[in-house]
Amino acid sequence: MPRSGGMTRMDEWTTRGSDPALFLNVFRASPIGIALEDLEGRPLFANPALCSMLGFSEEEMRAKHCVEFSPPEDAQKDWALFEQLRAGSIDHYQLEKRFFRRDGSLIRGRLSISLVGSGTSRLVVAMVEDLSKKRADQGEPVRPDLAVEKLGRLLREQEEERTRIARELHRYIDSLTVLSIDLDHCEQNLLESIAKSRLGIRAARQQVRELVMDIGTLSARLHSSKLELLGLATAAGSFCKEVAERQQVQVDFVCEDVPKEIPKDVSLCLYRILQQALQNAVTNSGSRQFEVALRFASGNVDLIVRDWGNGFDPEQAMKRPSLGLISMQERVKLVHGKLLIKSELNSGTTIRARVPLERV
Repeated sequence: MPRSGGMTRMDEWTTRGSDPALFLNVFRASPIGIALEDLEGRPLFANPALCSMLGFSEEEMRAKHCVEFSPPEDAQKDWALFEQLRAGSIDHYQLEKRFFRRDGSLIRGRLSISLVGSGTSRLVVAMVEDLSKKRADQGEPVRPDLAVEKLGRLLREQEEERTRIARELHRYIDSLTVLSIDLDHCEQNLLESIAKSRLGIRAARQQVRELVMDIGTLSARLHSSKLELLGLATAAGSFCKEVAERQQVQVDFVCEDVPKEIPKDVSLCLYRILQQALQNAVTNSGSRQFEVALRFASGNVDLIVRDWGNGFDPEQAMKRPSLGLISMQERVKLVHGKLLIKSELNSGTTIRARVPLERV
C-alpha cells in the first residue's frame, strides 16, 4: 500500500541502504521472482515477477509463511535447509521444488536462497525461476503433475470428512433437543405422578450416557488425548476395543516390542491410518472378525489391519476417494514409510503401513 508522499513500504526500507534506487530498480525489473524474508521464513517484500508467477499480491504473500507455498514433502526439504541457514552452518542453498499458485495449481521452480547482512540485520533473499515456463518455451512437453490430482483427492476427502462430522453433530443436536423436551414433560408431570417422572428421568439419563459416548468417539476421531498422553500402543488398543464394542464385532489387537517413545508425527500417522483402515474394513468388508497388529523389528514399526471379508481390487479402489486410500498413502510418505495393500475378492484384505524409526 502506498504511504504518505507516494512511498511504498519497500521504498522506505531501501532508503536505509547505500544505493536504494539501484536496488529498487533491479528488484522490481527482475524477470526472476524475488522475495526478501525474515529469519522466521516470512516474506517481507515480493517483486512483481514473483507475484505474477504465483498469482498472489505482495500483501497476500506477506500474510503467509514460506512453507505454505509448497506441498508438504517439498516444504519439508526446503525447511530443513532453511534451518541450517538460520543456524549458520550454510549461507546459501538451491533446490528444485513445486510451488502452489493462488488457484491451487502447481508449478515447478528452481529456488535459490542466500543469507545477507549480519547481526540483527540479517535477511534472506529467495529467488525463484519458473522451470515450467522455461521448459515449455524450449519446446519440452509439460506433463501434468500427478501431485495436483492427488491434492484434489485429498481436499475432497477432507471435505467429505467434514460433511460426515457435521451430520453427526446435527444428529447429536437433534437428540439433545428431544431430551430437553422429555425433561420438560418430566417436570410438568412431577406433581401428578412421581413414578412416571422417575421412568422419564431414567430414560433421559440413558440418553445422556449414549450421547457422551458418541461425542467422545467423535472427539477421539478428531484428536486422541490417549495418543498424546499414553502413546501409540495404548491408544491403538483402546480404539480397537471401542470399535469392537460399538459395532459388535471381534477385533483382535496384538502389540509386540513397540517403543513407548515414538516421534509424534509417526504416531499420529499410524493412528490415523488405523482409524481409516479399520473403519473401512468394518463398513465394507462384510467380515465380523478383524486383526490389528503393531510390531517393531529391524528399525521399523509395522501397522497391520486385516479382515477376512469381501476383498476388492486395489487398483480400482484407489479411484474411490471415500475409502481414503490416497490420504493413507500420502500420510505414510510424509514420515518416509510405505503402504502395502493386499486384497482378493472373497479372500479378505490386509493393509500394512511400515515406517522406519531411525530417529527413536
